[in-house]
Amino acid sequence: MYKYVAIGYAYPSIEGCACSIMIRSMARHDLSIIAALKEDRRNGASIMALMKKYGLAKTTVWHHVKGISLSKSQIKLLRSNGGLVRGQRRQEVANARAEPLIAAMSEESIWPAVFASLYWSEGTKKNEFVFTNTDELMMRVMLHILRKHLGLHNDDFKILIRVTRSHNQQQCRKYWAKVLELPIDQVRVDMNDKQNSSKKQYGVCRLTLRRGSNYLRLAHCLIQGLAVKMLHPSP
Repeated sequence: MYKYVAIGYAYPSIEGCACSIMIRSMARHDLSIIAALKEDRRNGASIMALMKKYGLAKTTVWHHVKGISLSKSQIKLLRSNGGLVRGQRRQEVANARAEPLIAAMSEESIWPAVFASLYWSEGTKKNEFVFTNTDELMMRVMLHILRKHLGLHNDDFKILIRVTRSHNQQQCRKYWAKVLELPIDQVRVDMNDKQNSSKKQYGVCRLTLRRGSNYLRLAHCLIQGLAVKMLHPSP
């Protein structure tokens, strides 16, 4: 066992062993590597980046760079990048959880629940089937279900784009016609600065079904049925 008199210990200890090992380990690193390490730190490299680049432990890196001060802009950038890295890691975890769930699904089994959920959140509650949104993907999924699973055709759809004076009306019509795979002459525009307050680039898309009362009832029945199934499952 060592006696660590030089660093203040007169007897062996775990802490002393660890400190001695670290000091001897750092002494083995080439001075040119240490110089490069410090230079990278002065240029704003993070501790994690230095660990990865030089293959050193965090304590070793910190020992050599702890005296180096970073500018405010460098610190701000490191914090920003740290947030991005954390966000990427969380996204990877979410992807890993979602993939097996999605793999276990089939379109045939989930479309009624998707249809009901979309209409529950963005559809009118009475009189006629009207579905309104600004999200391209949401509108595409709804049209897909109506066409593929409920047997509707383009002639069954009435499309109205709500815009303000600041919108380019023709550009909005072209955009939604392409998104919904409809002829542009089937896409109408309502320009009203008082009632239409959307700031979205292409306005708000409103889908109405011709003779849609039966589909409105279907949506409501599915919504109620799914709620009962979730909240009061059968034994």
